[in-house]
Amino acid sequence: MGTTPSFHRNKPDTEKEQRRTERRKKWDDRAKRFWKSLLFTENGKPKSGFLIYTFCLSIVFLLLYIAAFGIVVDVLAPVTQTWPVFLGNLFGSLCASMVGILAGLILHRLLPDKRLMLGTHLWLALYAVAAVITMLILLRGTGAVREFFVFAFWFGVIPIVLGLLVFYLLYRKDRPEPEEKTEEEPEWKKYIRRS
Repeated sequence: MGTTPSFHRNKPDTEKEQRRTERRKKWDDRAKRFWKSLLFTENGKPKSGFLIYTFCLSIVFLLLYIAAFGIVVDVLAPVTQTWPVFLGNLFGSLCASMVGILAGLILHRLLPDKRLMLGTHLWLALYAVAAVITMLILLRGTGAVREFFVFAFWFGVIPIVLGLLVFYLLYRKDRPEPEEKTEEEPEWKKYIRRS
């Protein structure tokens, strides 16, 4: 008499399992939609050219930023060794960021789609978030999390935030204005339109 029936004890577990299954299914659907957008149509054209172009450009810019940081650190180390650490790191980070932004500005002028550089830096932001999450899992309990965040700030946050800011402002400036209707609707259409 003092024991509870087994079906009452299993009910919360089944609800939890059901929610977990629904969540997993929702993420699987999102992943399938994302990967389908990268595939080609029957005519051989990409379903989402914007996603493919920005993804490819993001890989190029990731390598460009890594190379820029490598070169800038080597070149600026003798110059900034007497500076305070914060100023030396800030100056190096800004110089490497400017290399990526200058390359982006050139491409922004050359490419007809003015969203590409903004999309490229959105991909870079996505990579940075994924890297931070992965490193937090790997460094958990080692005491090196603070050092990683300092590294991520100088080598990830500053260039990505600057790139997003610059290319968002440029996109807003270069975005085509929506076409205004020059032709007015005939008066009779107003009366036959249904709500």
